[in-house]
Amino acid sequence: MKYTFAYKTSDGVRHEDSLDAESRDEVFEVLRGRGIRPIKVVAADGSKANGEVHGLRKRAVFALVAFAAVVAGVVAYLGGERTGAATAANSAASAPRHQIYGDPATMEGLERGDFAAHLPRTGDQMLAVFAQPGKLMCAKGANPRRIDEKSYAAFEAYTKNELAAENDIAIEQSDLREITELKQIVNGMREEMREYLANGNGTPRSFWRRLNERTAQEMQIYERTRRELEKETSEEVWEQKNDALRRLGLRTIPNPGE
Repeated sequence: MKYTFAYKTSDGVRHEDSLDAESRDEVFEVLRGRGIRPIKVVAADGSKANGEVHGLRKRAVFALVAFAAVVAGVVAYLGGERTGAATAANSAASAPRHQIYGDPATMEGLERGDFAAHLPRTGDQMLAVFAQPGKLMCAKGANPRRIDEKSYAAFEAYTKNELAAENDIAIEQSDLREITELKQIVNGMREEMREYLANGNGTPRSFWRRLNERTAQEMQIYERTRRELEKETSEEVWEQKNDALRRLGLRTIPNPGE
């Protein structure tokens, strides 16, 4: 089946293209491999592959509505979108949090929190722990909730110096795609933190707690969705719930029936 998709490049220009695939999940998987994050993916023939829910059982519809309410609550908790001016100023160097996929050797180091070679500032490394939605990028067994006073002091100093100076992380031409994505995400988190502090929403310490709470909620949503889909046979329900996960930047759940 042919699917059409739209995406924007770092200069803000919208592009449209198409490809043949068995499902929308496959389209997203292929585009991730190309480093593309689409803003729209639809079946070219307008069929049910677009994800319509006509004819679903009432139980499934109610479940989707309830799940959508949970998603909306988390999105509201995350603090909304950045301002238009900030987004325009950083469009080439920052990006929302999302799943980073790539070379296993590179990802293995990032997943265990080996950021120092790419993010020399301690504060940037601390933010990077929470860069991927629904995951903690740190050494196995590490608990970001339990950092000592020295680490908090370093984080607070970072917010008063590097963060306040707005000297965001530079993207180098030699950076691998995975490293570029990581830097862009952390730059987005830096902007988020600036707004959080500037609006008087709290302190660096409370922002750190916010990062932990956000990740915990994302993990709960993912696990709850996984459990709900264990006995689900409706392809439409799978499609809708995976779309909801994508909107939060979370991993999708492969449908074993496909």
